[in-house]
Amino acid sequence: MEGIQVELLTVFIAAILYMLIGMVWYSKYLFGPLWHKLTGVKESEMKKNKKNLLWGFINALVIAYFLTFFEIHLGVTTVTDGMYVAFCAWLGFVATTQIGAVIWHRMSFQLFLVNTGAKLLAFLVMGGVIGA
Repeated sequence: MEGIQVELLTVFIAAILYMLIGMVWYSKYLFGPLWHKLTGVKESEMKKNKKNLLWGFINALVIAYFLTFFEIHLGVTTVTDGMYVAFCAWLGFVATTQIGAVIWHRMSFQLFLVNTGAKLLAFLVMGGVIGA
């Protein structure tokens, strides 16, 4: 592979968008109450562990970095192509990995849809931003 240059500012912006989408998706205005009900995790427990935000952001940076890497390697130069690559990554890796929890750990399919839907939206937005 010849020198692929990953634009770190783009990675950082995509990671921030990933976090913002998650915050809105799991807020009390969208799927937060349903998520709390399905998982049994109380909102007060979430506020206690602020370190999780740091780990979540590191996770977002890794996802954004590799999505950027793949899009550069594939020669993506448009928003729609970026979203397509992100959709393929989501379908091939995220959705298929998360369905394992439904199959093997008896996670409810409704919880799978909530969690995987958040990832789909985040991947599509990140892929579009990266591809632009």
